[in-house]
Amino acid sequence: MGIRERWSACCLLVVLFVNHTGSDWTKCGHLPDCQCKWSSGKKTASCVSAGLKQIPHLASEIQVLDLHGNPLGVLEQDAFAKIELLNIQRLNLSATHLRSVHADTFRELRILIEVDLSQNELLQLSPDTFRGNDRLRLLVLNDNPLNSLVAEQFPPLQHLKKLELSRCKLHSIHPFAFANLRALETIHVHQNLLTHLHQDTFNLPVLKTLTLSDNPWYCDCRLRNFHEWFLNDNRNLVNEEVFCNGPENVAQISWRSVKGEDMVCPPIAYSSPTVIRTEAGADISFGCFVRGDPIPTVTWSFRHFEIHNNTSQHSEILIQKYQSDYFDEYSDDFINKSAQWINVTITNVTSDLSGEWKCTAKSSAGESKAYLTLFLPKARTATARVAPDYSTFIMVAGSMLAMTGVGFIAACVCWKTRRRRVPPSRSFTDQEKKLLDTSLAVSCDRTSADLGSSYGFEMLDRSMSMESEDTQRCLEPVQITIEGPPGTYPPPPAEFALPAPYGNIFISVQVSGHNEEYPDLLGGGATLPRRSRTCFLKSTYDNMGPRITAAGSSTWSLPGANVDNKNVEKDIPLTMPLSTFSTEFTAL
Repeated sequence: MGIRERWSACCLLVVLFVNHTGSDWTKCGHLPDCQCKWSSGKKTASCVSAGLKQIPHLASEIQVLDLHGNPLGVLEQDAFAKIELLNIQRLNLSATHLRSVHADTFRELRILIEVDLSQNELLQLSPDTFRGNDRLRLLVLNDNPLNSLVAEQFPPLQHLKKLELSRCKLHSIHPFAFANLRALETIHVHQNLLTHLHQDTFNLPVLKTLTLSDNPWYCDCRLRNFHEWFLNDNRNLVNEEVFCNGPENVAQISWRSVKGEDMVCPPIAYSSPTVIRTEAGADISFGCFVRGDPIPTVTWSFRHFEIHNNTSQHSEILIQKYQSDYFDEYSDDFINKSAQWINVTITNVTSDLSGEWKCTAKSSAGESKAYLTLFLPKARTATARVAPDYSTFIMVAGSMLAMTGVGFIAACVCWKTRRRRVPPSRSFTDQEKKLLDTSLAVSCDRTSADLGSSYGFEMLDRSMSMESEDTQRCLEPVQITIEGPPGTYPPPPAEFALPAPYGNIFISVQVSGHNEEYPDLLGGGATLPRRSRTCFLKSTYDNMGPRITAAGSSTWSLPGANVDNKNVEKDIPLTMPLSTFSTEFTAL
């Protein structure tokens, strides 16, 4: 085979190899929503809104990768190196719902030139995120809620020319945030929340374009130096109108129209604590913290009188000023540069100094006041405790006890006396009880003559055996106990022996005194019959009937009895049997 034939065969193999490899990367890993083709002289894979949740496996020679609109969410460590996509030069990751990006996600992409991370949800970026991407020229971070940029937010990127940070809700940028980006020519920070910036924030050697519009710039002393740097030292940067958002005296005024002397900070004064409690004779100190630009003058006043260093008869007042020794202009608020403490020291404080103290800070920019209350409790007079006087109490208690004792003794005496006066109870003997149990019930149409005969007694027995209601009432047994002095009573007379035509109660009584009108009642006892029902013939005597003495004699001796009858009794002795007078007694 000649040389020409050999050369043709080699060319054919090269063509076949190129065709084979070319057909491999253009298939885009057999992903239907991805297109791989040549674009601007580079192998480009376009997987826009393909629904991918992770980086797709493509040919390693892919140079441009567009993943816009895919819900990736998170980029892990070495996300591209793991699938051998190391030749990527341009990478579009916009609108991929990224919430976090690992610091080592892009570290193996040595020839990466452009990265677009806009329209995502990144709250922060690690300062090492793009470390190793030395050829990076364009970085787009628009529309991410980054909030703030810290010192050295980006690693050394010697070829980074353009940085876009628009609509990132930035409210603070550290003065050294871009310190490692010495090649920056264009920075976009418009449409954020910036109010103040340090004059060294964008102090970059080759910076040509800086957009600051649509931020709520507060044109006071804290923005004065940056305002001066932006307008005077870098006139080539001013290619847009920037307006102040406050304070009121310069609101909606262009930066070009605002003078540096108009950008001031009114005084701010406050005290802590606002109430001090102490005691008379103590030593106390309190102060007022003041800041402002221009630096204000501070005075203390009490009860509308300005206080100076003073030594009185009782207390000593000393006012001292302390300027803030520490101030870091790159981390502290600029207004703190004017911060100072105005302290008041009082030795041997008295109640005359208690009340409201006022701290007043004044400058050409305004006035501020702070109040502090010095409180001293009122002096209290101590009263010595005296032992209680119990003499009155003892006297009252003794009187009450004495009265109680006297009353008790009197009650005992009365009870004893009454007990002696009340005679003891005495019951009748068996013979007397038999007499008391005797009752007689007769009809109202009976006569005393009928009762005096034996026939009358038979009728009496019959009537006593009758179970009539009247008979039962007449024959109810009666038991009576008579109270009287102890002693022996005479026995009942023979007339009261059973059977008897009447039912009387024999009562023995002791009669004291003497009366000639009733001689028979003076000795011994007497029976006192009582008529409860009128069951016999009506007697000519009173209700009590005749009195029968214990000796057997009878006398009509009742009060109210007829005088004639009494005279008869005095003259005529009782010779007839007592049974003839039995009808005149009343059954009880």
